[in-house]
Amino acid sequence: MSDPTPPALPTAAVDPPRRFRIPLVWVIPIVAALIGLFLAARTWYEQGPVVTLQFRTGAGLEPGKTRIKYKDVDVGQISTVRLAEDGSHVVATAQMAREAAPLLVEDTRFWVVSAKVSGSAVSGLDTLLSGTYVGMDAGKSGAARRDFVGLEDAPVVSLGVPGRSFALHADTLGSIDVGTPVYFRRIQAGQVTAFKLDDAGQHLDIQVFIKSPYDRFVTIDTRFWNASGIDLKLGAEGLQLNTESATAILAGGLAFETPPGGDTEAAPAGQDFRLFSTRAEALKQPSSHAQIWQLRFTETLRGLSVGAPVDFRGIQIGEVIAISPDVDVDAADVGLQVDIAVFPERMQSRKDATQDMSEADFRAFVDRLIKRGLRAQLRNGNLVTGQLYVAMDFFPNADTAKIDWAGQPPQLPTQRGSLDELQATLGRIAAKIDRLPLDDIAAETRRAIAGLASAVERTEALMQRLDGLASNEVRAAVAETQQTMAEARAAVADGRRLLASDAPLQQDLRDSLQELSRAAQSLRHLADTLERNPEALLRGKPEEKP
Repeated sequence: MSDPTPPALPTAAVDPPRRFRIPLVWVIPIVAALIGLFLAARTWYEQGPVVTLQFRTGAGLEPGKTRIKYKDVDVGQISTVRLAEDGSHVVATAQMAREAAPLLVEDTRFWVVSAKVSGSAVSGLDTLLSGTYVGMDAGKSGAARRDFVGLEDAPVVSLGVPGRSFALHADTLGSIDVGTPVYFRRIQAGQVTAFKLDDAGQHLDIQVFIKSPYDRFVTIDTRFWNASGIDLKLGAEGLQLNTESATAILAGGLAFETPPGGDTEAAPAGQDFRLFSTRAEALKQPSSHAQIWQLRFTETLRGLSVGAPVDFRGIQIGEVIAISPDVDVDAADVGLQVDIAVFPERMQSRKDATQDMSEADFRAFVDRLIKRGLRAQLRNGNLVTGQLYVAMDFFPNADTAKIDWAGQPPQLPTQRGSLDELQATLGRIAAKIDRLPLDDIAAETRRAIAGLASAVERTEALMQRLDGLASNEVRAAVAETQQTMAEARAAVADGRRLLASDAPLQQDLRDSLQELSRAAQSLRHLADTLERNPEALLRGKPEEKP
């Protein structure tokens, strides 16, 4: 038996080391992590500064939702809103975009934009759909800033709009509000930006902004006036209606203009101007050589106001500057004193306009006019409003008078108004009618008729005696005469009946005379009523107050 051959041993094979491989299940999380890191880096790179905003209330501010917009572009978002420690205001934190960082300077402004309807403007209607947002207006300062106090209202004019601001002072505000337009020749040239009452409470300071290029038309001599509503004037030319625009009628407005011949030097920014009530008052021709005169009236001055014109045959030569009572205690005399400012150059002809009249020459000229009958008289300038004015006119039959130039101011002679003259005339007519001896006249007439009747009776008796002696022709004549006498007798009887104390003629005569007296009295009352209430011709008798 032979030994079997042992089997061969297996040879060990060496395998090379395997490379590390990431399972496919980890690819998606790794990609997501890389995208997250990229977005985080991008967000950090684009993220701008954090600012704090202070507002009076937190109305419309929602963390994470309320956006901050500059020129209708999102530049930030409100991140937190909290109440201040003292509870007086709200502090909001906002995360701004990186490109908004250069805009955050000292004079940058923030405000809450929401739907608002006021008398002069309607704004923020887009927020009804998009929601409330915070508006931003970039400033021009070079100093950076991170905390701001928000405005209560949106600014009327942006900081980047070219133009200039001016100050106006007025006695009352009227219909003026922030945003009220300012017009130049009916073109909207600016707006009212702010107003406040001065410290003394005497007048209002109004700030206006005039846009370029209209701001160059504001000069040192420019006049501003209130153009709100409708300027309706009834004059000799008829009914005149002036207004700037429909907006000025409804919401108010201002206007400005430089009078002809005024200073053309441009006014600096911040120049102070007076705000006049009307265009006529604003453009009234100035005069530096006004003379103050004094007038004294004993009639009522109701309807005469300060600023009323002093007219010389249709030419305004001055205006009323003061009205006051004039009481003489010793003489128990009460009158009314009117001070007027008269401009002598307005009484000169064109050919003499270049030559200044000396004061002595002007006084001599006025003395000659007064000698010819120049007097001051109150006249009605408008039947609707009842406004009076002072008229200088000639009255040849006026009493002799002269002006005392030594008085301070000198006093000019006056003449009673036309209504007063009419009332006095009607009073004299009524007094004469009342003094007529109507009863004596009637008695004399009755006696005359009685004498006539007696004569007729004697004539009739004579005719009867002659009837038996006269021939047929005489009888015919007598018969004719008798017929005539009968007719005369009938006429006398009619006259007696008419003149009897209870006759209708006597009663009608008395009634007619009484009616005439009452008519004269009514005319006197009418003249007095028209003097006190001239507007009664159109409006009717005013209701008497208890």
